[in-house]
Amino acid sequence: MEARSRSAEELRRAELVEIIVETEAQTGVSGIIVAGGGREGIFVRELREDSPAARSLSLQEGDQLLSARVFFENVKYEDALRLLQCAEPYKVSFCLKRTVPTGDLALRPGTVAGYEMKGPRAKVAKLVRVLSPAPALDCPSDPASAP
Repeated sequence: MEARSRSAEELRRAELVEIIVETEAQTGVSGIIVAGGGREGIFVRELREDSPAARSLSLQEGDQLLSARVFFENVKYEDALRLLQCAEPYKVSFCLKRTVPTGDLALRPGTVAGYEMKGPRAKVAKLVRVLSPAPALDCPSDPASAP
């Protein structure tokens, strides 16, 4: 009987897979108790019942926190500065918005204003938004007929 339950347990373990879960953007993450650090990573040790994190985020005890994205909408300068200073010794990536002339968009495929766009092609297409329509060019089909 013990061999049968052991093989069932091994089968259950063999069926486990790791998934990446991205939560919705929410204000306030109080109620998360984390553990770990260093090479082992940061894990959710406990979620306090009825806390903002337990109510609105899809966290579960045992989840490994891979990254945290902080949105800078309506953030005070001092708070943004403090966040960036605290992140100084760690690996950081940014989501940026930049206004460039439409002519700069056609420099090379996959580049914008001379900068390489990194990421899945489906996401890169969403990153470029036209702010003003380009004027239509009246190009004669025969150069000799041009004034």
